[in-house]
Amino acid sequence: MTEEQEDILSLYGVPGIGAKTFARLAARFGSAGTVFGSSKKELMQMEGIGPVLAGNILSHDRRSYIRNQKRLMEKAGASILTRLCKDYPPLLNAFPSAPPVLFIRGDVQVLKKDTIAFVGTRKPSPYGIKMAKKLVEGVVDSGFCVISGMAEGIDSAAHRTAIDHGGYTVAVFGCGVDIIFPVFNRGLSEKITKSGCLLSHFPMGTRCSPGNFPARNSVIVGLSQATVVVEAPKKSGALITAELTLKAGRTLFAVPGNADVETCKGTNNLFTKGAQPVSNTNDILALLGKPAPKPPKKTKRSPVLPGLAGDILKTLDKEPLHIESICRIIGKSVSEILSELTRLEIEGHITQNPGKIFEKN
Repeated sequence: MTEEQEDILSLYGVPGIGAKTFARLAARFGSAGTVFGSSKKELMQMEGIGPVLAGNILSHDRRSYIRNQKRLMEKAGASILTRLCKDYPPLLNAFPSAPPVLFIRGDVQVLKKDTIAFVGTRKPSPYGIKMAKKLVEGVVDSGFCVISGMAEGIDSAAHRTAIDHGGYTVAVFGCGVDIIFPVFNRGLSEKITKSGCLLSHFPMGTRCSPGNFPARNSVIVGLSQATVVVEAPKKSGALITAELTLKAGRTLFAVPGNADVETCKGTNNLFTKGAQPVSNTNDILALLGKPAPKPPKKTKRSPVLPGLAGDILKTLDKEPLHIESICRIIGKSVSEILSELTRLEIEGHITQNPGKIFEKN
């Protein structure tokens, strides 16, 4: 960790300083390190900086704080990114009040891929799980990295589906990346570090609290080109993420649901606010200007024929061959092979090219 990174991390760790206040202080004094060298009077000349916060800044034990953060990072296998790092996610960095520090466990390079967020209720219906899996599989096939919050329900289903489908996924925490929440997702978190990364803007050791999750949701939105709300009742944290998506000017998708089902009422209401309905991956790709994935090529199954005819077809599996090569490989006479080649050609299994070279259809 460089001295500059230590200054940034230390200022960000001062009680009462969030991303917005950090940005204002750094802009006013030129750098995070310079803030600590200012006087209480200079700090309080800034709007919103009162005596308590100014006192917190000047009394902050920087060395002890950095030492503890490094210890926790080393123990968890975590690293940090500041906004000056080339690997800091550009989609998030586009916001003036983006977090000055991100804590990472895993491979942050996956954030250089196309990214899309999936969020929803912690208590989804079978329909919600089915749609989440269907849409996640589709975007993974199109090269997207799936972003979510590792909460119970839709979030966890999105992460698991991305991993099981051979894709990449990022879990954004509402606590430090060294604290797995919910605890039953410990196994899932280990898988995510191998297929993406765990990410948080909260310092190491930060415990979960209800007030952390709206800020966590802001980071999910900032990391993603678009957000898909799969299923959400009228009172759901997923709806906060939806509102943040629209406020950020990014594309919001919602899966239509049964109007009589409680877990779909919040999702359905999003259509009056500008959400785009989505029922399949092509709906997402079309609005994001991404080409639909090409269907896998169907491999032609070779006919299984008995005896010499079958031996000849196996011989022609890799490449066209001259009749003499076929005879030599199989160990039969030209007359025996020729009669079988004629029958196979009549039945449409092979084609004879000029010079008595045969190839399989």
